[in-house]
Amino acid sequence: MPPNPGRPATGHRAAAPLEGTRLESDEEIRQALEARRARLAAQKGAAGRQVAAAPTEVEARTERPVLRPPVALLCILDDGKSDGEWVRLRADTTVIGRTEGDVRIPHDGLISGRHAQLVRQRGPDGCRWALVDLQSTNGTFVRIGSSVLLPDNELIIGSGRYRFEAGPPPAAVDPPGAPPQTTQAWAGAAPIRSLVPALVEVSPAGPVNRFALTLPEYCIGRDPRACPIARPDDVLVNARHARLYRDPKGQWHVENNKSPNGLWLRIGEPMPLSGACQFRAGEQRFLFRVS
Repeated sequence: MPPNPGRPATGHRAAAPLEGTRLESDEEIRQALEARRARLAAQKGAAGRQVAAAPTEVEARTERPVLRPPVALLCILDDGKSDGEWVRLRADTTVIGRTEGDVRIPHDGLISGRHAQLVRQRGPDGCRWALVDLQSTNGTFVRIGSSVLLPDNELIIGSGRYRFEAGPPPAAVDPPGAPPQTTQAWAGAAPIRSLVPALVEVSPAGPVNRFALTLPEYCIGRDPRACPIARPDDVLVNARHARLYRDPKGQWHVENNKSPNGLWLRIGEPMPLSGACQFRAGEQRFLFRVS
């Protein structure tokens, strides 16, 4: 028998749409989302004006995955920009490197072959993300608003890199009447750097400048009149870029002073990530965001 011209050549009958079913169009979906945003904005405005009104319909939550892990977003920021190439992180581990990994930056010589990784960790409260340095040569830095400074913490301020040196730890004291437990070695006058905390500017060749922290507070910036720790020729630094201060317990803190180029802290242990934050490897900046 000759083939039926109305039947596909494969011999399978084409599936007909279900009778009475109409697919919602993209335009209808867009209109529904816009209407939802308009309702939420109107309710927020009414609440701000404290306008008495009849009870409004409770809005449904936006649908999100329940049985599978959520997807995070990584933006490889364009040079000098706040946007760039977006990558969706669907795997539990995403490696960043110069020659290896899932995200490669081959033209940045300051990035190690396998530099850092983003890890999704599952727990009883859901999924969390962490940034892990893979023992890179030049370190992985996160952009911070403020932080307590621990011994040997490293900071990037403009084009400069600094290391925090804490003062000496409290000397061990033997109980009254107890014989000394260890032999005390003779030592001459201790170097000044071991007596007080300091902020040391470092370079690949070694220390450049050392600032003994004898005052309770310091400003770091380009203006030498206002900043005891000054970078007068660094165009990446604000006039008053960051603040360094000691709290009543003697602990040192550093905080950003709303500078557009930020304050960066080198991570040691895995750094928990939440919301949206920036980090850098070499000269490449990244924006991480939980979708």
